[in-house]
Formats: sequence, structure tokens, C-alpha cells
Amino acid sequence: MRMGCLFSRSENVAFLHKAQSPYSVNALAALAAQEAVKDTAYVENYVTEALAARELLCVSLEKMGIDYIPSQANFVLMRIGKRAIEIRDRLRDKQVLVRDRSYEIAGCVRVTVGTREQTRRFLEALQEIW
Repeated sequence: MRMGCLFSRSENVAFLHKAQSPYSVNALAALAAQEAVKDTAYVENYVTEALAARELLCVSLEKMGIDYIPSQANFVLMRIGKRAIEIRDRLRDKQVLVRDRSYEIAGCVRVTVGTREQTRRFLEALQEIW
């Protein structure tokens, strides 16, 4: 069961509904999401953790000399050039998954922000192959 969630202005949501599949979320996932957002302490903790992890990721990329596109989302787009596919594959070999986005933006790889521990694991793997 997978569920994404967007909190935004009504104008943004209306725009995104134009591209949404009518069957993109099953009923069980929708019900679980409705209950999950009621746990405000969990949501607040998750947001705090994600913001700290994103900051850790960006600061670490800067220290490694890796260019990235600043983000307010739960991911960061790294600009790693011609090595994008190689980096993606070598990270996968280390059981760390990232998303190749070079077909949209040449040389870019998307890193989803998780917890600080997950971010540290990603950074350790990246440093080994960088």
C-alpha cells in the first residue's frame, strides 16, 4: 500500500487534478491516509525529521562538491553529469536506490529525503563511489 500526500493551496491542487488518474489510489490506502493525518504528533515529528535530513543532505553534498537544485520538497535533485547512470547503478549495488532523471534533466539524479539515518547511509555509499 502506497500513498502520497500533497498539502497546498486550492489553486495548485485543482491544477494537479487535471493530470491525476481516477484510479491512482485504492480505497484502503485512502482510508489509511485519512487516519494517519489525524496523528498530528507523528506528522509533526516526521516533518521535523525530513527537514533535518534534507538539510544534512544538502550540506553534505556541498562539502563533497556535488551541485544540486535547492528544494522545498522531500527530495533533492543532484546534478552529477555524465556519471549519473553509473552513480545510480553503483548505489543500487549497495542497496541504495535513487531515481535517474537524466531523461528529463541531463545528468540529474533524484534523492528522496528520508530519515537522518537513511540520509547518512546514502551519503556513506555515495562517498565510497564519488
